Amino acid sequence: MLKLENFPKIDAHFHSTFYDPVYEKIAKDYHIKYININTNAGVFPDMEVQENVALTYIKKAPAHFAYIASFEMQGWENPNWYPNVLERLKKSINQGAVGVKIWKNIGMEILKPNDQSFLMIDDPFFDSLFVYLSENKIPVLTHLGEPKNCWLPIEEMTSERNKAYYIKNPEFHAYLHPEIPSYERQIEARDYLLTKYPDLTLIGAHLGSLEWSYGELAKRFDQHANFYVDLSSRLGHLQMQSVHDYEGVRNFFIKYADRILYGTDAYNNPEKLMSSLINDWNYFTTNKGCEYTEVNGAFMGIDLPEEVLYKLYYANALRIYTGLNVEI
Repeated sequence: MLKLENFPKIDAHFHSTFYDPVYEKIAKDYHIKYININTNAGVFPDMEVQENVALTYIKKAPAHFAYIASFEMQGWENPNWYPNVLERLKKSINQGAVGVKIWKNIGMEILKPNDQSFLMIDDPFFDSLFVYLSENKIPVLTHLGEPKNCWLPIEEMTSERNKAYYIKNPEFHAYLHPEIPSYERQIEARDYLLTKYPDLTLIGAHLGSLEWSYGELAKRFDQHANFYVDLSSRLGHLQMQSVHDYEGVRNFFIKYADRILYGTDAYNNPEKLMSSLINDWNYFTTNKGCEYTEVNGAFMGIDLPEEVLYKLYYANALRIYTGLNVEI
């Protein structure tokens, strides 16, 4: 019988913005390597602080921690922005960063000064950046767009968790802000990158903002060999689909086992991390009844084959983020 504690795991989407030794203990007790994601989000410290925290974890426990670098968009209109970003990213990669993160402020927050339109990730402004990342085979983790529910009224949302979040944070609820480009436009801009840069390894965080339909994800996997996704904070949406389409969701994980990475999205929250670890493991490794806040009522685990679990939890991240040290 497979045991959670002994199975090798890489949490490919983890956030800790201050050093907390509890994560070292969890990593060692549960045989995990954490990839700490630096992010250009307003609720996070500045990039230098995030990077120093990530490097502290690596210094203390290199077998159990890695990180993905990012860059700040502040001053992007300045001609010196790109040279400065390039210098920072080169330094980060030299320090051991295994990839680069791009955040949803591109597409949902930043305005062009000339016409006040939204700066999208498919804008020619970013061409030099993506050429550099592609040519140097640096994996890119993108959080572009949001769940499709973000563009729906509260009463039409499919997720109780999404409802609670957007009720509490109406400033982020795109339905209330029609000036924000549509959900479809967000996905279109991201998909453009997959076509324009076929040699770029692109990982869509949070199921690539296609959490609402495993069929739509399957289409992208079939069309783009360079596209992968992580499960962070969106597994509940696939669990909802498995309530009514159990075999479809299970077969999706098996067919696309090489394209999906495990991740918890735990953000300075050891309790959430442990809850996710245990509940997700039960869903993936048993056919017993499961419960989760995202889904109304009980639902069955999908009992994936061991070789699929190995790819999902470990081998895919190891293959995609080639700079990982994996002595766990």
